[in-house]
Parts: sequence; structure tokens; C-alpha cells
Amino acid sequence: MIKEFLFLAGTASAIAGILVLRFSWARPRRSLFLNSAGWLLLAVSIASGWAFAGAWGVSVMSLWAMMAAFVVLAFAAWQSPPAKRKPSSRRAGVLPEAGEPLRLAGRIATFLLVVLAGMVSSVALAITTRWIALLLGASEANANVLALFAAPLGWTILAFLVLMTESRKCQLAILVVPFAAAIPAFVQGSPV
Repeated sequence: MIKEFLFLAGTASAIAGILVLRFSWARPRRSLFLNSAGWLLLAVSIASGWAFAGAWGVSVMSLWAMMAAFVVLAFAAWQSPPAKRKPSSRRAGVLPEAGEPLRLAGRIATFLLVVLAGMVSSVALAITTRWIALLLGASEANANVLALFAAPLGWTILAFLVLMTESRKCQLAILVVPFAAAIPAFVQGSPV
């Protein structure tokens, strides 16, 4: 009986929290009271989910909140009037204008740096992360999990940095740093 109450209270709090926040944010001036009430309802939802089923309950309550936000935002998008001004004619520079060179070699080099070299650098970063974790006394399983976490996160950060840097030398330097950091791990091997 208590579990069902916690589930219903968490679900209702998640949906109500999203509705209150949407109402508050749609006003000309935001209300501190309504904002606080909305976030408090979301916190109650998370607490109810935790009491209901631990981490699984929190994820279920988060899904209820996300579904409510999706419905509210979809309705707002459906009701919004079209823009009064014309869209910008500015191009993103994806393709060159007529008569301009394609710069195909530069585009392929950027792709290879971001995708292939970035992936290899992120794997080197993951190896370094695992090696450091083992040196600091982490168990083999925890070190592996840290490495599996570091690889995609490192790849994302490296891709961002490479794409935001214009100089090829700086791009290569960014990608070489994880390799340099992985040299001790390769030389010494696994510390376990």
C-alpha cells in the first residue's frame, strides 16, 4: 500500500512540477514562489521514486517528468504563431558558393582528425585513466568502468576542441596530449 502511494505521489509530483514550472516560465515576470514550488515538486518526485524503488524509482519518476515536459512543449510549439521575420539567408558554410574551391582535402583531413585520430586519442586517454585508477588502489572492475567512461567522454571533448581550433598544429597538439599521457601506462604495463 505504501509503495503504491509513493509511486502515485512521485508521478503526480513530477507532472505537477513540470506544469508549475511551465506556467511560471510563461509569465511575463518569473515568480520566485512558483519556480521554487515547481522545483520542490520535482524534488519530492525524485525522493518518492527513491523511497519507492531506489535508483530504478528515480529513473521512472524522471521519465514521467520528461514525458510531461515533452507534452507541454509539444503543445506550446503547436500553438505558437509563425515567425514574423523571414529566416536568415546566411549560409553555414557547409558547401562553397559557386566558383569557390571545394577544399576537399582539408575537409577529409578534419574528418580524419576528429573521427579516427580522436577515437585513438580517447582510447589512449581511457588506458591512462585505467592505469592511474589501478595505481591509486581501485579494483580491476572499477578501473575498467572508469576507462569505459573516459573513452566516450574524452572523444567528445577532443572532438569539440579539435573542431573549435583552426590551426592544424594546435589540433595535432590536442590529439597528441593523450598519447603522451599514456606512455607511462604502455611502458610500465598493468600495475596489478
